Formats: sequence, structure tokens, C-alpha cells
Amino acid sequence: MAPKHHPTPLSGGDRKALSKEISKARAMTTILAAQIADNPARPRATNSAAQSEYARLAGMSLAELTAAMEPYLPIVRTFVVLGNVVPSLRERLIQRIEAGLRSED
Repeated sequence: MAPKHHPTPLSGGDRKALSKEISKARAMTTILAAQIADNPARPRATNSAAQSEYARLAGMSLAELTAAMEPYLPIVRTFVVLGNVVPSLRERLIQRIEAGLRSED
């Protein structure tokens, strides 16, 4: 029987990088994939599972991970708008970007 692996909790710098990456994944699964998937619930479920696993590996709660991701979401949404990936969502994304940036003031 193989020994169980217990991951070491992440350091502060690792958590910051992880938060940035999970923000990108969240945007990809909730903004983009939900628009093109045959079942829009599937990308959201994948995102939820990924966030839960990242939070576990980082040794933080899901609420802490969500809070750590929030500052990166306007940036990720901006890249989606600039790339014109989903033109039908452009106005909605711009509104969410503006709201996210105002909340940081």
C-alpha cells in the first residue's frame, strides 16, 4: 500500500500566484465555457470543484480563496473584453470590470 501524500500548505507568495491562476480559471469556466458548452452548468461545476481542491491544497477556506481571487477578476475580464472572445457579453463584462474596480477604492 502506497503512503498517503499530505501536501504542504502554500506560502504567501505561492497563494498569491495560485489566486491569480484560479481567477483565470474561474473566468474561463464561468464566462467563456458557459457560453459555448452544451450544458452551461458543467463548466460552473468544474470551476466549483477546482476552487474547492485549490483551497484544500492551499490550506485555506473557500471563502478565503474567493476573497484572494477578487482583485484579479477585473484584470481577467479586461483580457476577455480586449480579446473580443464573447462579443455578446462585452457590455456586461465592462460593467462588471467597472464595478470591481470601484469596489477596490
